[in-house]
Amino acid sequence: MREKELSNLTGSGSHRFTLPKSHILSGRRNFEELFSGSSLIKNKDVNLRYATYPDAGRNLLVGFIAPKKIGNAVHRNRTKRLLREAYRLNQHIITDLPEFTDIGLHYAFLAKRTTLSFETVQSQVVELLTELRERVSANRSPL
Repeated sequence: MREKELSNLTGSGSHRFTLPKSHILSGRRNFEELFSGSSLIKNKDVNLRYATYPDAGRNLLVGFIAPKKIGNAVHRNRTKRLLREAYRLNQHIITDLPEFTDIGLHYAFLAKRTTLSFETVQSQVVELLTELRERVSANRSPL
């Protein structure tokens, strides 16, 4: 493998740009828990639902949702691919913070429409992750 290809696999600096299956939120019960007792951060085209748990064993898990009302399967799958890629490249905003090691955090990105460019999705995902980091950090700070 060429050196350039190796650097793409390992990422730049200390960030590793992978999204393993073990970090993906799945299962009906997990999504029901997320939607029943969660908070919402709204944005123009993408929303973020999140729930924190005091149990560190629940880890950081992320889901990607494109509801049926926004189009056929082709459009929904493309939208979820865009969301996954934008998150994969910017997950360090959340995962690199030390205060997230002793809590469980489940969150899901919800697309509101399908006619999105990657640049739009990426900028909104960064905004949502930054807001999530601020909210969770504020809730965890001692009074």
